[in-house]
Amino acid sequence: MIKTFAQDWLEDFWNDGRHKRVPSELKGRLTRKPDMLEGASKLHDLAALPSNRVHSLHGDREGKYAVSVNGPWRLCFRFEDGDVYDLEPVQYH
Repeated sequence: MIKTFAQDWLEDFWNDGRHKRVPSELKGRLTRKPDMLEGASKLHDLAALPSNRVHSLHGDREGKYAVSVNGPWRLCFRFEDGDVYDLEPVQYH
């Protein structure tokens, strides 16, 4: 279950399905990917779909994970006891 979002606007988008800060090319995937995170009870559940490309992060993001959204976009989060914390979209390039 998603417990916290790193940005209020992302939580607003997830609840309403629209927000001016969400690029149009990401709207569909930014609706589906958090739904998958919401339903995952184990990190392994997310790895069932190869397109998620679940991976752990390093450096200043140590202890967090990421799933692929679209091109350079990832959803980064902490996963603890079956819950998602600090969910945030990050553009890597």
